[in-house]
Amino acid sequence: MSAKQEVESLVYKLSKAADREIPLILLKIEDLLEQHDGNEMRMLLWENEILSTITDVIKQDFSLLRIPWSTATKLTVLLAKSCLGLSHPPDFMGVFLPLVVDSFMELANNIQGSPGSLEDDFRQCVESIFWLVDYSPSLGLSVIDSPRLLTMLMTESCPGIDVSILKLLRAVLTQPALSQQDIPHDKLMVLFDEVMLKMTERDLAVVQQIGADVIYETAKRNPSFRDILLDNSEEVLELLNTINTAPGAMDNINSLLQYIHDVRRAEAEKSLLDTSATKIQAHFRGYRARRQLLEQSKRVSKFQIRFREWLREKKEREEREKEEEVEGELQNRKARMRRRQRLLEEASKLQTLPAHQIPTHQHQVRSVAASKIQAMWRMWAAKKELVKMRQIREENRAAATIQRHYRSYRRGVGMVGGMLPPGLTADKAALLHDKIQKMMATQETQEMDKEDVRQPVHVLDLYVLNINIMISI
Repeated sequence: MSAKQEVESLVYKLSKAADREIPLILLKIEDLLEQHDGNEMRMLLWENEILSTITDVIKQDFSLLRIPWSTATKLTVLLAKSCLGLSHPPDFMGVFLPLVVDSFMELANNIQGSPGSLEDDFRQCVESIFWLVDYSPSLGLSVIDSPRLLTMLMTESCPGIDVSILKLLRAVLTQPALSQQDIPHDKLMVLFDEVMLKMTERDLAVVQQIGADVIYETAKRNPSFRDILLDNSEEVLELLNTINTAPGAMDNINSLLQYIHDVRRAEAEKSLLDTSATKIQAHFRGYRARRQLLEQSKRVSKFQIRFREWLREKKEREEREKEEEVEGELQNRKARMRRRQRLLEEASKLQTLPAHQIPTHQHQVRSVAASKIQAMWRMWAAKKELVKMRQIREENRAAATIQRHYRSYRRGVGMVGGMLPPGLTADKAALLHDKIQKMMATQETQEMDKEDVRQPVHVLDLYVLNINIMISI
């Protein structure tokens, strides 16, 4: 059968099987992976949600199902292998793999709480978690955040299981990607205390060796954990001296503490250098700020001086305008008084004249007024005509200057060695000369006075061009 048919048959069997038979049926996946193409089979298992089924199955209490825990650990191995070789479908890395790690942690917790010697099963389950964390280092944070990790650390168990737990913790905390994560300080403190408690309770060299390695490797890669260890360095040394610590573990702890002290010493030296550099920078910034402030003060002073000058000029201008306005008002008042005086004099004069002389007097007054109006209008017209004549004279003078320079230029071009302009041959020059003669014959020659500065420029051009062509020929 094809891989698809095999998977469909497996799904059908799972749907009909009892709860106790499902884990045994799922173990047949190992044969399917060996018989068919691994990538294709893994994708079929994912698409038919068989991998999700394995995740749900291994969360059960196998002791109640009367199934050996080794069956569950075999399922974890199959699930881990299927996940490692699977290409990344949607919601695989961010959703499914954290669920798988959580199910593995729950299974390890169940195995640890079960009676009997289950060190191999627990170790195999922890190795499956190792594989997934190596495949996706971000899963290490899921292991740290899982409450089952602290449960396993706090639960009393056999030395082999304690060693596997400490190895899992060391593998997770020493992940490069995880060391960059912001692990809460309280979480690290609890892990540190539990590791130290394991080393105290277990008077075994292997447990103490692995615990020392956890502290040593984690502190080297995680600054927060290193600070915790340094803050508790005296308690750590006192505790290690009271237990039967393996020589290798003690060497690791001493090396770690020496390393931390060296780091602190380097940080102190760096802090001193940073302080010196900060002081230098502070003085330089102060000098630069004072210099900038001085320059700004100078610019502000210049601006204030100019602004004060502008205010003074504005005030003087306003006062001058006010004075001119007062003076104008005074002049207008004087003019009105003079006009009123004339009207009064005219009225008194009319009262003194006989009745038959009044029309004659009024006619004389109107004639004088009309004469003044006519004189003013003639003066305005004469000024306007004078301005117009001056403008015409300037235009004629400019035209004459242009014509004079143009004639001089054309005369100079025609006399230079009798050379024709570029592109003008002797035949073309003769033909052009005939055309110019015909054009000149049609003009009114009597209007072409050479002394008249107002003659058209284009007629003069014809004369000059004709002379040049004749000279060239």
